[in-house]
Amino acid sequence: MKNWRKVVAGTCASLLMAAALCTAAQAADTPQQRTETIRVADSGIQPYADVIVTKYRMYEGKLQKRRWNETRGYWVDPYWITIGTTS
Repeated sequence: MKNWRKVVAGTCASLLMAAALCTAAQAADTPQQRTETIRVADSGIQPYADVIVTKYRMYEGKLQKRRWNETRGYWVDPYWITIGTTS
């Protein structure tokens, strides 16, 4: 019975070592891009507010404006706002 315990203990130890080696091999196969991404994230980059730009147009002789979110790519205002007329 004592030999059986030694065999089971030796097999368990071998399996644990094999699992540790497989994990280390998978970690070594990760692309360098992931490491670079982590470095950039650790460099102190802070998120800022969206960049909002006002767009102007002449429509039927009237000056109009509308705000555009350059960061996310959509209109902030649902419609064009008339701000003046030209003669």
